[in-house]
Amino acid sequence: MKKKKCKSEIHRLEICVHRTDALKVDTRIKHPSVIIYIVDMSTWEYFKKEDVNATNHENTFIDPIRTKEFDFKFHKKIIPNWDEKIIFTEQYEHIITENTVILFEIVDFSGNIHPPIAVNDWHRIAWAFIKPIGSNGIANTGKQIRIQLYKPGPKLKVFHKNQPLIVHWLKKGKLKKYPSTLYISLNKGIYSEVMESENNQRDFISNKSCSLQKKLNSYSISSSLETCQSCDIKWKRFPGQKCKIPNSEIVKLQPNLEGCMYLKFSYDGLKLAVATGKYVCIYSVPEYKLLKQLIGHQGLIYTIRWNNDNNNLITTSSDYTACVWTLKNNNQTDFQILPHPSYVYCAEYHNDVIITGCYDSILRLWTSTCSKWTLCQEIELHKGFITSIAQLNSMVLSADSHGMIIDWTLINNRLEVRRIISVPEIRQVIISNIILHPAGKRLLIQTRDSILRMMDLYTTAIIQWFRGGVNNKVQTGCVLSPCGNLVFSCGEDGLVNVWEAYTAKQLAFYTNRQNLLSATSGAVDYHPYDHIIVFGVYTPSKSSPIYIAQYKKDKETDIGLRFLIPTEHKQKIFGNINYQKTDEGCLNKFKANQSDNQRVIPLVNIIKKMDNVLNSYKTNELTVTKL
Repeated sequence: MKKKKCKSEIHRLEICVHRTDALKVDTRIKHPSVIIYIVDMSTWEYFKKEDVNATNHENTFIDPIRTKEFDFKFHKKIIPNWDEKIIFTEQYEHIITENTVILFEIVDFSGNIHPPIAVNDWHRIAWAFIKPIGSNGIANTGKQIRIQLYKPGPKLKVFHKNQPLIVHWLKKGKLKKYPSTLYISLNKGIYSEVMESENNQRDFISNKSCSLQKKLNSYSISSSLETCQSCDIKWKRFPGQKCKIPNSEIVKLQPNLEGCMYLKFSYDGLKLAVATGKYVCIYSVPEYKLLKQLIGHQGLIYTIRWNNDNNNLITTSSDYTACVWTLKNNNQTDFQILPHPSYVYCAEYHNDVIITGCYDSILRLWTSTCSKWTLCQEIELHKGFITSIAQLNSMVLSADSHGMIIDWTLINNRLEVRRIISVPEIRQVIISNIILHPAGKRLLIQTRDSILRMMDLYTTAIIQWFRGGVNNKVQTGCVLSPCGNLVFSCGEDGLVNVWEAYTAKQLAFYTNRQNLLSATSGAVDYHPYDHIIVFGVYTPSKSSPIYIAQYKKDKETDIGLRFLIPTEHKQKIFGNINYQKTDEGCLNKFKANQSDNQRVIPLVNIIKKMDNVLNSYKTNELTVTKL
């Protein structure tokens, strides 16, 4: 005999919508939610209720139910994580059949008020489906399931009220995969009749939000930061000594086949952060061993900035976010997302203040309270997208794509405008980078007209022009040496050019070792306490290493350094290298000059003959005129 089910217990279908993987970058996705449809495959309409007469509503079908919105800005995350339980008031056994298909649609809306579920005004992101009873007869219930998401199909001219739009896409069978998945679970909930009588209304939803504040740990290599910081290192450059041009390759790094978009030494010089595509690799210095790989961005990384404590850094990306990372000694990394409405090109990180620049031309200031970053100020003063930010103590400078530079003062964690700097020769020219001179009285400006300029901040006059590089199309990197005496800049042709900062004379360049045929981005940085330079290029279709060079009296490995200056000047800049002038050298120089004169003699004879022809022509012309 079959055991009868107790009347005090009622089985209900519980659908838990957990989360998705990373969604495609889309400015319209701000607070996505999931709509759940239950469809009868025999009629391809909404599933009918078990007892139509028992309900007070005219609708005889099980209505779709929508989860709560997951607000990216509020949660400071860009990966939706609902963890919401939806309970349907129909009997579990009535819904879970072989003819049932459950559809999930991820949607969003514009404005402050969301439209009704049954209208076609939603921004449809992706959709998925699952059969509670598979074709093999096995139930897909009682466990977490990962289902594939698909791209939305075309909109219909006629909207059927008893049939969701997804049904037409599913019936066609032409499914295009969306590059993400949805995590859900179908469970049997047991409820009492008392609870059922209290909640016997249409669209009954029991929402139990499990707001999980997860710490996203990065993928860590077995090396520890503690060993890096404890080692006693003696740097080659003494305090106050001028920086020298590195001439010998010491190591090549290959963090990614794409090369690098940006790289930055920490303030103590013990760590090197390299942005390779969507990831950030942290290396120890001077061992150059991989310590950590920070994973969290979904787009290219534009900028890296270290904090003064050397354990916190911020990265900006094309995935509409800036990420704040906290490196710990136990191979873990705390990770917080600062959401933005568009591409984040630049940032500055100083103690408990972060300033970010975005494509929407708005400068944002974030402050840290209780280890959480909060947006405190938004300033809309720039006319173009903000490309670079420079900071020295309370002085902050920001630049944009229209050639405008704004001078700010940071007071009590608030930005106040000091002045707007407009240079006529760079008006409407994209500024790639601005870098403050270590003394704080000059500003290096890199623009997309292949010229770097040094500005006097007191008079806002341009006092030096650095020519010789190529930068017209893409973002490239530049850096001032810590002593302020040398300027290094990457070109779109793969060269790294070197100038003297106070005279604007081009001293040398590092050759293009990648044989680049098209314009590419480059990155360069100089070590704060040693004669070390690191540079690389971003090449998506070609493997490109990162080169690290150091100054050595006896050059060991050629780094591709080529000088463009006289020997006397080279000796002052490059180091103590003996250039002996002997009598034999003078004799060779005299012979070289003599051979040059011998080469010129035939050319002089040709010019004399041409002069004779011209003179004879003029005399003949005068004779004809007299006649």
